Amino acid sequence: MDKEFWFDFVAGWVGGCSGLLVGHPLDTVKVRQQTLKKVSATGSVINVFKHEGWRGFYKGMGFPLLTSGILNSLFFGVYGNTLRWVSNESEKPSYSSIFLAGCAGGVAQLVVACPVDLVKIKMQMQTGSSNDVWGKHYESNYRGPTACFRDLYQKGGISGCFAGLRSMILRDVFASGVYVVFYEWMVDGNSTPPTSSIIWAGGLAGVISWASILPLDVVKSRIQADCSTNPQYKGSWDCFVKSYYADGLQVFTRGFWMMSLRAFPTNGAIFLGYVTCLSVLRNLAGDDAREEIPIVAPELIGSS
Repeated sequence: MDKEFWFDFVAGWVGGCSGLLVGHPLDTVKVRQQTLKKVSATGSVINVFKHEGWRGFYKGMGFPLLTSGILNSLFFGVYGNTLRWVSNESEKPSYSSIFLAGCAGGVAQLVVACPVDLVKIKMQMQTGSSNDVWGKHYESNYRGPTACFRDLYQKGGISGCFAGLRSMILRDVFASGVYVVFYEWMVDGNSTPPTSSIIWAGGLAGVISWASILPLDVVKSRIQADCSTNPQYKGSWDCFVKSYYADGLQVFTRGFWMMSLRAFPTNGAIFLGYVTCLSVLRNLAGDDAREEIPIVAPELIGSS
């Protein structure tokens, strides 16, 4: 294990935390739009301020902050090694190789991302107000993410901590491949692009990848927000069917504008934090800048 691995871990942690601080408030609004009954983005923002204050926008952020380094480390390690293996360490890997490596990275991080996402959504669904305000929904009452995780384990064991895993597999694996391909296409394989290019490419990559799997994200959010002891949905397909019959096809586009508004600055912050930190670490270690197989930061992965 060489120092490049540790550089990626630290830089990935910094990039991931940067993206969370920027994008988590909008993610909270998106999740509530997707899971509650007929809640608009504007109405959601107003109700959060009214009933929960500014801290309401950051509910459920504790676990993602603590685990963002692990998630990024898993993704970077698997993505980089897979890309070198499938491309035979060629100077410029094909887009098909980049896509496959991105999918592999998406699979690797699910073991951590699923319970983290589950706890995040459970915390985000604690609106602190009556059902009349937010719409009829199941609401838990946890003091913090640790208490939430302990309760999920006590009620459902290991499997209870991985509710929504199937829908996350469908969502994250494909989206990870789309994400890295679009980013590399935007920067044209340049390992040291200028700051403006990093923000622009990362932001657009996030929007495109999220848009490609938004219906799956709605299903995943609803399953993970469901009551663990008396669930409304039996699985991903059951959730899809029941959601369609209850609210029509438009339900699967809920949160699109909030998602887009969130994805661009979040991904820009992640890429900028990651690339900047990686450059600083290499300079401190005395490493000269060099061309490498493209490595990217997966904001989409493990984010709801």
